[in-house]
Amino acid sequence: MILANSPFADAYQAFAHFEPLKGAAIFVFFLSLGIELRHEITHGSLAKPRQAVVPIFAALGGMAVPVIIYSLINDGLPTAAGWGVPMSTDVAFALAIFAIAAKGLPKELRVFTMTVAVVDDSLTILMIALFFTASFHVLSVVSLTGVILGLFMPKGQLVLGKIEKLVTFVALPLFALMSAGVNLDGFSLEKLAGSSITIGVLAAMIIGKPLGVIGTAWLVTKSGLGKLAGNLKWADMVAIAPLFGMCFTVALLMSELSFGKNEDWHNTANLSVFIGSTVMALVATATLNLRKRARAKH
Repeated sequence: MILANSPFADAYQAFAHFEPLKGAAIFVFFLSLGIELRHEITHGSLAKPRQAVVPIFAALGGMAVPVIIYSLINDGLPTAAGWGVPMSTDVAFALAIFAIAAKGLPKELRVFTMTVAVVDDSLTILMIALFFTASFHVLSVVSLTGVILGLFMPKGQLVLGKIEKLVTFVALPLFALMSAGVNLDGFSLEKLAGSSITIGVLAAMIIGKPLGVIGTAWLVTKSGLGKLAGNLKWADMVAIAPLFGMCFTVALLMSELSFGKNEDWHNTANLSVFIGSTVMALVATATLNLRKRARAKH
């Protein structure tokens, strides 16, 4: 953001819009996620169908509830076109906060977080293909391709071992740097606070995403369709709930597709996503640290 609103803004924007570099970074990241998912599906906590069904359905609920909340707030308004902005958890940012704040918590919790985020990102990309065909973005294709290749790659764990540091120290920081440059030109706190876009996006991210994911997971387990993996407890699930409200990279893409022709709406949606993601990152850090302390006492 500092670069995007500094005297170096033009140079930053030229760098940030160099799609081949951004595409390479996101491809490597999603490839690694696909490999991890394959391992969990074949040998890990998702190998049992009753355990795998919980995060998959949770991802669906985590997409549906925010869309409903945003659509209700913007019902009958032209801004209703932004229903897809708060729909998808940012995989990279969610796993980054998890890595920082959740050390010592069960491995199955990370797998649940990763599965939900990858499933809803992949489904969002498919929805872009269905509803925004004319504006289909190359990053959508690259992301989905990376996941699919990772899922079907033989001996993927060997590849993962070779690219793990590349993902952690190059791909993720690079992609975050290229994606986070929200332009504050024309920014007005009054206009931002009074916009139905802002209210819809923040309500959907802060309330809708955590409620949709954890609420659906609870319903699936209580119905008997699935069960939580390993030694996970509902207190663990509540602790990670705010992570799912971090809707950044794909949200900015959806903002561009929905409002790209209206600069004011586009900037408002982007700023709302940035504020919501920041709030949820701070809340998630706090809840995860509290949960670690509670587990340590037992």
